[in-house]
Amino acid sequence: MPPLLCLADSKTLQILLVEDDLEDEHLLSEAFLEVEEQRLWRDGRTASIVQVASLADALDCLRLQAFDAILLNLSLPDSPALLDSFAEMKAAAGAAPIVVLADEADENLANLLLREGAQDVLVKSEIDCAPLARSIRYAMERQRRGRPSFNDILTAALTPAAFEMISAYYRRLDTPLVTASVHLTGLDRETRDLVLIQAAEVLRATFDPSTLIGKSESSFQILAAGLTSTAVETLLHVAAREIEAATHHRPRISFSVPEPAILTA
Repeated sequence: MPPLLCLADSKTLQILLVEDDLEDEHLLSEAFLEVEEQRLWRDGRTASIVQVASLADALDCLRLQAFDAILLNLSLPDSPALLDSFAEMKAAAGAAPIVVLADEADENLANLLLREGAQDVLVKSEIDCAPLARSIRYAMERQRRGRPSFNDILTAALTPAAFEMISAYYRRLDTPLVTASVHLTGLDRETRDLVLIQAAEVLRATFDPSTLIGKSESSFQILAAGLTSTAVETLLHVAAREIEAATHHRPRISFSVPEPAILTA
């Protein structure tokens, strides 16, 4: 059964921790104690943590009380498929942002969860008090302001806000990251949309599914994990040729891989 809950006051953040692993729960509890000791919540706030160990108990808690934030481990004893568990929690969470606790880094899963409405994904083995507090604060602020549109309507690439949001997760991973940008010029009004659609399709086909592809105006932004800058540059040469061949409109295509190209968390 979930614990009895008390009424919240405006100075106390109500946080629901959904975690069944005793060792991980202990580490998170220690991190929360350090957050309190270092006054990392800001504005004189404190936090009240309600901890449960199953999806059913978490859903019961959400029926009884509103929370300011939810920390959710999806690998629970009574969880169905991971995305189904997240969907159930999201439907019950109301206005509370969900920060997913992952057992290990998984760019593809994190990308899916962020698209489905998670405000952040934290790898449990890398959690420390300051990043934990910051992640929860930012998640609450993003939820308050409303989530950005994730996909550009025309090309289905990530919008600038969504690209930045998911990039923030990638940059915390212990994985080499390479950024690049692709610029298309010489597009007339009649053919511009078709060329951008075809360019987005070529970029998605050229890069691994974990690669982030964002669009802004007539440019695309790339964030690739686990590749060298040389590999990204080679793929962009291939993509440029294929875009030219696919569009039949001969846009002028330029790309850059800024130095330093490799970013680490």
